[in-house]
Amino acid sequence: MRKYLLRYILILFFALMLLPIVACSKNQETKLTIEAKISKVSKNEFNEINAKAFDSPTIEDFRKFTFNLDIKQSNEVTSRKIVIPSSEELVKVINTIDKVRVLNGTAGEQDNKGEKFALYKNEFVYYSKGLSNDELRKALRSKIVIVSWVTKEGKIITKKFNIGNLIKFNN
Repeated sequence: MRKYLLRYILILFFALMLLPIVACSKNQETKLTIEAKISKVSKNEFNEINAKAFDSPTIEDFRKFTFNLDIKQSNEVTSRKIVIPSSEELVKVINTIDKVRVLNGTAGEQDNKGEKFALYKNEFVYYSKGLSNDELRKALRSKIVIVSWVTKEGKIITKKFNIGNLIKFNN
């Protein structure tokens, strides 16, 4: 019995000594998730729209644009920079296709310097009747998102995303 107890203690001792080495040596990657999608509006969203400016509007005449960016940086990152089009820029692009189309929207961000993550969100409802997916995609191709970070070794990593190319249509 003492023999097994001694083995157990030795195994436990070595396991506890190796645990910090294994945990610290794990090289965590910076994780970046970015999406742009177009979806149908819900009945509640449609009921909140002031659609009187449009000729006999139905729920099928409106779509919702959603943009999300989420970055979780590794401990190897010393700084990051995110350049993203403002809500006003995105709305202007849509409204200059042919007429005023964007009705309402919300945007928000959480990008505090000392934290190891950042979140950006932009959402708006627009009048989609008479506007093709290709026209919308083409208009939004002029808007670029740039995400860059610097590692402890001084390596600069830059990723560029074209919003028009990111769009997924959920019809």
